[in-house]
Amino acid sequence: MKTPGDSGFRYALNRRGGTHALLLRLVPPASHVLDVGCASGYLGELLAAQHCTVVGIEVDGGAARTARSSGAYLAVHEIDLDDATGELPSGPFDVILCGDVLEHLRDPELALGRLVQLVATTGQIIVSLPNVAHVSLRLQLLAGRFQYTERGILDRTHLHLYTYRSARALVERAGLRVEYQLAGSNNFGNVLSFGPRPMRLLQGLLAYNIVLVTRPMSKDNHKGRVHADH
Repeated sequence: MKTPGDSGFRYALNRRGGTHALLLRLVPPASHVLDVGCASGYLGELLAAQHCTVVGIEVDGGAARTARSSGAYLAVHEIDLDDATGELPSGPFDVILCGDVLEHLRDPELALGRLVQLVATTGQIIVSLPNVAHVSLRLQLLAGRFQYTERGILDRTHLHLYTYRSARALVERAGLRVEYQLAGSNNFGNVLSFGPRPMRLLQGLLAYNIVLVTRPMSKDNHKGRVHADH
């Protein structure tokens, strides 16, 4: 994913179901949002245009400064989510966005479990993760190839790889229940997420990003069980 600090950056929102367009669609206007891994703030600017109040978390100091300079954020905190002793922003938040960030962490379950404590009782945590079961990677494996790249699903900075099944397991172990299972894809996202059931059944094959809309489980219901559709 390129950020505005990268050479050759050109950012355009893909309304056919690209992941960022889907995340924006899922956040109600005027929400209090925590943008986790906010990078240089491009998503925060779009959220602010929806009259949201936005707080950011970003580990990279340069990106955090760029996000602050956008004026879209109430605050941007430089926090390493792999440091379990680091202080997180004060909640509660109506929506916590974890857009393509958990796969970069050493212990995503621990980090997500801490974020659960910041969401409002009726709030949502929306998680986006790259789908390692995408058809393009299946074809590579059939050809005997599995090669990390500078960007994309096999970004060399990814410490964890996810399918829909393992993504659901991750969020449920962190104390969340999945309300909606959606798909980010520049070409097929809208139909995979909101189309007829036969198309939605192809999410595991055609989704570039796994998108899960979740809410905190009640303490009585948090048994760490895994429910999988794929």
